[in-house]
Parts: sequence; structure tokens; C-alpha cells
Amino acid sequence: MKERTPQEKKSLSLAKDRRNVYGEAPHGARKSIPLRKKLRNRANRHDQESKLPSEPTQLDADAADEIESSMRDKAPQRWDKYPDAPLGDVIAKKQSRKATLKSIRIRTVIANPRADPL
Repeated sequence: MKERTPQEKKSLSLAKDRRNVYGEAPHGARKSIPLRKKLRNRANRHDQESKLPSEPTQLDADAADEIESSMRDKAPQRWDKYPDAPLGDVIAKKQSRKATLKSIRIRTVIANPRADPL
């Protein structure tokens, strides 16, 4: 295995590492992702259970087939996580946003010199 230079390691890290860009804190994401999956599965189970008769009764084959087909008629819904973005893209976007805000502040100070520069 070939030794990598620190620059190669850094570029690989920026390409491979990913960050959550959905807009919530990473600590919240660790809890909300499993919660959303759990709630979606619970709703699917509830939808299937609602099609069953509420009282336990003997059903003939036709009625049982009808209930089973109505349960399988609607495909269960899925919850998909918003994909994470590569770390290099996240850093580049953050730097461009900082530069834009800085240029806006400079234009504001030039246009109104009495304004208090933050």
C-alpha cells in the first residue's frame, strides 16, 4: 500500500466525508431519522390493521381473500432520508456564503458610512 501525502489525505477526506445538510443539528438528526422511520412503519401497520375486522370472526375463503387483497392493494409508504452532501461541497458553499455576506456588509458601510460596522 502506497503512502499518501497529507494533501492527498485531505482531498480524499473532503471527497469521502459527508455532512447532513437538511438544516437540523446533527444531534437532532441522530434521533429524528430513526423516529421518522418508526413513525412511517407504524402508520403502515395501522393502515393494514384498519382493514381487518374489529371482532374476531370466522370468515369464508372469499371474504378472507378480499381482505388480504385490499391489504396488499396499497403498497406501504417509505420514508427516505435526505442524502448527505460531500464535505468539500459543504465547505465551499459555506465559504461562498461568507464572502457574499462580507461584500454586502462592505457595500452597506460604503453607502452609509455612519452605519455601525458589525
